[in-house]
Amino acid sequence: MKVLVCPARLVHVKGHKHLFEALALLKGERSDWVCWLLGDGPLRDELTQQCRALGLGEHVQFLGTRSDVPAILGSADVFVLPSLQENLPFSVMEAQIAGKAIVVSDAGGIPEMVEHGTTGLISPAGQSEPMFHNLKRVLADDVLRKRLGEQAKQWAMHHWSIETMMKKTLDVYDSVIQRNITQRGGTRYG
Repeated sequence: MKVLVCPARLVHVKGHKHLFEALALLKGERSDWVCWLLGDGPLRDELTQQCRALGLGEHVQFLGTRSDVPAILGSADVFVLPSLQENLPFSVMEAQIAGKAIVVSDAGGIPEMVEHGTTGLISPAGQSEPMFHNLKRVLADDVLRKRLGEQAKQWAMHHWSIETMMKKTLDVYDSVIQRNITQRGGTRYG
């Protein structure tokens, strides 16, 4: 049984409706998967009803708010995030660090975090059928799933490590200091 995990608040902008439509298509092709939803929100009842209406009751599990997301990611095979709007979601960073194959939408800053075909698979936000095809592809191909996860982890360790984040932060401070010195026409310490 393959495990998909979607850690996202149950609100409209996270795109669960489109994920469920993609999962309904996936169910027509294969039944060896389950999708764990991590998080809660005002759409829980509506989304639960949509799952029932699509016949996804045994495939989608609402796990609610969790404090053990890293452990759950460790048990998962695929990370999925169907967002309609995003910035740079922390959940994508967590999935990358966990070395998971990633299937996401192209909302907001996500394409800056995930390279299609290299560190994950990206589909247009709000479109269920392309997400279905990406999920089907990553579930059907163990080699692809493993490669995406490994490459996502390598990318994350390079971009999200403490050392990298500190260097980027210090570089920003240094550029501001240099700009101020240049504007004043002085030296760094004078």
